[in-house]
Amino acid sequence: MTRTRPSRSGARDHDNPTRPAVSDTAFVTAGMRARETRRPTPLFRDPLATVLAGEHGRDLADKLHSRLFFHGVIARTAVLDELIEQIVNVEGARCVVNLGAGLDTRPYRLDLPADLRWVEVDLPEVVDYKAKLLDGQQPRCELDRITVDVTDAPALRVFLERLDVLLPTLVVSEGLVTYLNEDEVAVLAVDLARPTSVKWWALDFVASSGLLRWANRFPRHRHSKTAAELRFASRNGADFFRPSGWEPVEVRFSWLEQRRLGCEPWAMRTVWAASPERLRRRLASTTVFVVLKRPEPG
Repeated sequence: MTRTRPSRSGARDHDNPTRPAVSDTAFVTAGMRARETRRPTPLFRDPLATVLAGEHGRDLADKLHSRLFFHGVIARTAVLDELIEQIVNVEGARCVVNLGAGLDTRPYRLDLPADLRWVEVDLPEVVDYKAKLLDGQQPRCELDRITVDVTDAPALRVFLERLDVLLPTLVVSEGLVTYLNEDEVAVLAVDLARPTSVKWWALDFVASSGLLRWANRFPRHRHSKTAAELRFASRNGADFFRPSGWEPVEVRFSWLEQRRLGCEPWAMRTVWAASPERLRRRLASTTVFVVLKRPEPG
């Protein structure tokens, strides 16, 4: 594992970096966040997303702008922003571990205490790319970047064992578990429940196998030839994680959150208006944002 701290020296010009071996999924997410930031009334502002997305990410986001996928990513970003700030600023998390951080820039833009420790965990090429392009940018908290393949369970366990036991920790895994199979998600849930410092886990997942099949046809052919296959859908929703020692304490549904935030696309509004209440409940629960918490001992 390699640890890097972002430089706090002067900013550098990275307008035309050579695109590294970072996944298209990371680039398109950054491109979507950059596009949202440019709107007159954005749900969040992420100016560094433009730097990280580059031309490639912008092109991908432009192609997906009218697609349902775009609005889901925007809602996911906004909702997880809210949940992270709540857990840190109200519930008292003193460390945030972002597994598979990708091109996320939350340590630079969220309302966070300066003494919070934020740890980004991802592959070496992602860590190197971000360190280069964000050199000189000032995070709002203490930021570490650590290179670990989050799909390598033994390596991830070693990292988790080294967490500071005195820091109540929130783990964030945005857009991660859907790319794992059910057994891998179950192992991850057990591993995250093992360290005594890890108190919360914020994540998103698909709860509909039908949506999973549709999504696998969509991204591979519409925006990327290299997009990974989506594999995990929990038929039991957040209850899937209970046997591993996690209690769902907040459950939000992507469709309803898009309605609340005002980013629901017209196609979804039309379907919702034409659907009976029973179908609406099924539609609402297809994609889930969850905060899990470990019960206090005793």
